Amino acid sequence: MEPGVLLRIIIIVVGVCLFMVTLTSLAKRRMTEPFCLTWGLISVIIVLAGILLRPTALGRYISGTGMILVGLVAFCVIYGTYFMSIKISELMRRNLELAMQVSLLKKENEEIRQMIAALEDGAGRQETPADGEAAQ
Repeated sequence: MEPGVLLRIIIIVVGVCLFMVTLTSLAKRRMTEPFCLTWGLISVIIVLAGILLRPTALGRYISGTGMILVGLVAFCVIYGTYFMSIKISELMRRNLELAMQVSLLKKENEEIRQMIAALEDGAGRQETPADGEAAQ
């Protein structure tokens, strides 16, 4: 098989696999929607590049070993950026959850302070007439 045709097939398969992984990460809520949209567009561009680009004389410029090395480097770059996207999405979700919990705690704290203030006012009113009667 010619190296150009093999490269096109590999590019198309990588794009389709990336699209499927992106859809499953969206379904499992591992990645936020903007990241999934970005990765979906990247995978569609990769598939289109595999379909439309035709490297005819690739065998003259790069050997089989060089093509494997370039493929491994490309895989590492794609996997690394995809992994970082997942981790950033998880951190964004945790941050949002923590912000909601802090908001609820602040509201509960304010309610407790109001209850304490009401109890202190009620206790202060009960002691004031008693102090006034003792002075008479």
